[in-house]
Amino acid sequence: MRKNGSRLISVKQYRATDLFVFALILGASELLAFMGAKWFPSSATFTFSLLVPIVLTVMMRWGWRGVLYAVFGGLFKCLLFISTATGLQFATYIIGNAFIALMLIPMKFIGKDKIKSRWWASAIFFVGGWLCVYLGRATVWAIGYSISPVANSAAWNGFISFAVSELFSLVVGFVLVLVLRRIDGMFEDQITFLKRVDKERKEKLRVDQFGDNDGIIDEESFNILKKDNDLF
Repeated sequence: MRKNGSRLISVKQYRATDLFVFALILGASELLAFMGAKWFPSSATFTFSLLVPIVLTVMMRWGWRGVLYAVFGGLFKCLLFISTATGLQFATYIIGNAFIALMLIPMKFIGKDKIKSRWWASAIFFVGGWLCVYLGRATVWAIGYSISPVANSAAWNGFISFAVSELFSLVVGFVLVLVLRRIDGMFEDQITFLKRVDKERKEKLRVDQFGDNDGIIDEESFNILKKDNDLF
C-alpha cells in the first residue's frame, strides 16, 4: 500500500526486517572476530567479540527475541571453530550465552526508557549483560567439567580464562553502547520509537496543512505591530 508515494509496511514486516539485519550484523561481527584472531599473536590470551552489545541492543529494541541472538552467536562461534570445538564448548557458549536473558529482569522493572535516558544506566546495563554471559559460560564449563573432566584443566579455570579473554570485548562493548544510545531510535524500544515518529509526523503534517505556528510571531511582524502601537 502506498500513500503520498511512500510504501507503508506493517510492524511485523518492520520487525522481521530489523531482526534480519541485526542477525547479519551479529554474524558478520563474529566472522570478523574469527578472522581477526589470526592477526593476534599466538600467545595472546584475549579474544574480541561484539556479541554482548549487539544482543543487548536487540533486546532493547524487541525484548526477549534478543536472547535468541545470544544463542545463535554461541552456535555460530563454535561452528567457526568446528575443527577443534568440543561438545563441552558448544554447551558452554550456547547455554552460557543464554544467561543474558537475566537482563530482561531490569528491563522489566526499571524500564527501557530509564536505561536509555541515562548514560550511566546504559553503562551498568551493558556491564550486567557482560557479567551474565561471563558467569553463564564459566558456570556451564564448571558443570560440564564435573561431569566429564578435561585433561590439564580444573572446574574453576573457566572463571579465570573467560574473564581474562573477554576483557578487551568488555572495554570495546562499553564504549559502543554509549555511542549507540546517542543515535536516535537505535538503543530504544521500537514500538515506542515508531509511535513517537508517527506522532511527530502527524504534528508536522498538521502544521503543513493548517499553517499552525503555535502563536510564534517573526521579528519583522513584531516590529510592524510595535511601530503601529498595536501592542504598546
